[in-house]
Amino acid sequence: MSDVPGAVDRLRLDAESGSLAALCADLGVDLLVLFGSALDDPSTAHDVDVAYGRRRGVAARPHLDVVNALAGRYGDYVDVMSLDDAGSVARYEALHGIDVLVELTPGRYANAQMAAFGEYCDTQRFRDRVLEALTR
Repeated sequence: MSDVPGAVDRLRLDAESGSLAALCADLGVDLLVLFGSALDDPSTAHDVDVAYGRRRGVAARPHLDVVNALAGRYGDYVDVMSLDDAGSVARYEALHGIDVLVELTPGRYANAQMAAFGEYCDTQRFRDRVLEALTR
């Protein structure tokens, strides 16, 4: 893959054809989303942000395996985040205003988005206190 727009196009084509879902199934990935600047305008983006959630009840492949598989197929522009390992702010940001590329379990995206929003709201007071302490 030679550029960001090309990587985004190929991701979307593979999502439509089902080949991306097959790759995700092999990796133990249940949910794969496209977010960030490449979603808004691939021609000006510097990378392609994707986030994934692991399939429940299946032995998870290491994060590096997922990164290598996606980068090998779509290029070094792909920046991969594990939703299962991300902090509350990153998970919340990666799950709203996005494109769902793969959702192997129906409702997985909706459940992940609701959980991320709940955790984001529940932890807001802690972020506020840290910010307040930093401004003193």
